Amino acid sequence: MRAWFEGRTRREQVLLMLMAVALAAFLLWFGLYRPLAEARAAAGRRLDRAAAEAAEVDRAVARLRVLGAARARPAPADPAQAVNASASAAGLTLARIEPDPSGGVQVAVAGVSPSQLFPWLAALQTGYGVAPRHLTVIKDEQGTLSVDATFGGAD
Repeated sequence: MRAWFEGRTRREQVLLMLMAVALAAFLLWFGLYRPLAEARAAAGRRLDRAAAEAAEVDRAVARLRVLGAARARPAPADPAQAVNASASAAGLTLARIEPDPSGGVQVAVAGVSPSQLFPWLAALQTGYGVAPRHLTVIKDEQGTLSVDATFGGAD
């Protein structure tokens, strides 16, 4: 290749070098700069959309806080009775339920789906005024959850 280039006249060598520079500039512009500029613009659009969604979520949270404050809080129930009643209403089978020395109740539930567990916990707090003081959730290979919790009155 070098011999071929050196066999060209000085004018052809200059033209070939200019063509190589122009080709390199073209490749840099359309192969590197333009894709990076478009990626940056797309990231900016995604950021703007995420900021708008975050503002919408903040407004919804503020509305929910106002609604929550306006609604009367339930009187705290006996934790053992509340856990039993809400578990049977949610279709959960308690593997263990025993009194806790601090006045609450310790509960174990095995093989529960996330779609059952978390609404149950929410119903306990909103419907009975009982919230978990300690909560351990472990997911097994089948995707079900094992729960060990200590419940007491919501503060």
